[in-house]
Amino acid sequence: MRIAPVRALRPLAVRAGVAAVPVVSLGLLCPVPSLVIALRRGGRADWGVFGAFCLVLAAWLVELALTPDTTHGGEFAADVLLILLSMVAASVHAWKVWPRRPARS
Repeated sequence: MRIAPVRALRPLAVRAGVAAVPVVSLGLLCPVPSLVIALRRGGRADWGVFGAFCLVLAAWLVELALTPDTTHGGEFAADVLLILLSMVAASVHAWKVWPRRPARS
């Protein structure tokens, strides 16, 4: 069995770290991985995804401010959906997009 050098594991560690930010912050930093990706790559789609996650965060914060502590039904479902979207979707996006692999010739 061959042990991979540390240099080969670095991109995987960075990728995992960027993808973990939304989960560790419980969704409060969901736009951060998209911002990092947009700054590195600079494509319109990357900035659009960053804007979408900013909107998800804004909606989540407004929902949090307007929802009482003892909620159930549709309000609770909206809270859970926004929290999952801000955590899971942002992490999956960061994991799938970071880093773009160069084309092999």
